[in-house]
Amino acid sequence: MNILYHTYGKVHSTKGGTERTTITVATALTKLYGARCFSIYEEPADTPKEECFIKEFQWTPQKDLEKNAQVLRSIIVANCIDCVIVQGAFIHVPRFRAAVEGITCKVIFAHHFEPQWELVFGRFGKVIKYHPKSVMDFARWIKSIIMYPFTAMRKKRQLSSVYRAAYECADHVVVLCRVFIKPYGEFAGVHDTSKYVVIPNGLSFGFTPCFDELTKCKVALIVSRLDEPSKRLSLALRIWACVKQDPVAKDWTLRIVGHGNDRKLYEHIIRNEHIPDVTLEGRQNPVPYYKEASIFLMTSKSESWGLTLTEAQQMGVVPIAFDTYASLREIITDGENGVIINESDVDGYVCRMKELMSDNMLRQRMARQAIISTQRFSQERIAEMWWKLISEK
Repeated sequence: MNILYHTYGKVHSTKGGTERTTITVATALTKLYGARCFSIYEEPADTPKEECFIKEFQWTPQKDLEKNAQVLRSIIVANCIDCVIVQGAFIHVPRFRAAVEGITCKVIFAHHFEPQWELVFGRFGKVIKYHPKSVMDFARWIKSIIMYPFTAMRKKRQLSSVYRAAYECADHVVVLCRVFIKPYGEFAGVHDTSKYVVIPNGLSFGFTPCFDELTKCKVALIVSRLDEPSKRLSLALRIWACVKQDPVAKDWTLRIVGHGNDRKLYEHIIRNEHIPDVTLEGRQNPVPYYKEASIFLMTSKSESWGLTLTEAQQMGVVPIAFDTYASLREIITDGENGVIINESDVDGYVCRMKELMSDNMLRQRMARQAIISTQRFSQERIAEMWWKLISEK
């Protein structure tokens, strides 16, 4: 079975959740079922080819559907591809459908976000915070503010259309949890539900440590892209500043692992607001950080799945997160394997963090349960679900 994965950017393990999931599943399918996996992407990166792929292809999409189909078809035929998995790029599903016309090759669309989450990327807050760089740029900025209601409506209509086209052109549409099916169909204007398949993200790491083997420290951890509109790390810093006012947090430190466009913003907040015991670690292998951390913080406005939550749980780190997205409760059972806080309840977040810091027995009990609970998302179980979908006639 030859499988071609499409992602927007070149796949590498430190890029993001979609890329890590791609590597995890491709590796498991190769190891367990003898699959041969290939990668096609648009945006290059100065990183080596991941071992899970036989070959990689860089592709520059054209406006002409026929030209795209010819290029993609040549890759599919030359490498005897049996199944294409489009990782999140709605617009390319019709292009791959055209490319496989007349040959035996499935097209599966994997939606890695909560339905309509893409609209968040163009929210008014991002427009209004833009800093014009010239007089002409200022004029364009003012125009974008005036026109925002119309452009937002147009974007919503366009997005609904590509949701619908992706569903119609795919053999299957994979969503991360069952509660995503209804909002996808309503937004796309699609009443049929026969193509949906629910497959959650698997664990990132191929090993699950015994809790007693881990050396846990008084470390709180964030593993995240440094992107303020979606991840809201300024809120995490605000929470941390409040927690550090209590003597219970005296010996605790916060480590933030990840990179992104808003690093300077967070450096500014930490410096100007004199927030103590915080380090920005940059792009790093998160495993050593997970192994020593005791509490994991998430403040995202929304997530598709929250891959870092299961990563934290797998490594015995107790997660605490705002109740901002539907799939969160598929991962965390409040008070058992993590903590769920009502959205915007900063005081509640601070209180529960201090409770975890002060009660070592509670923290250990929840950490042990977190490790156990992640086994339902083991790489073997998730790979089995994917293999069943890919190989069915």
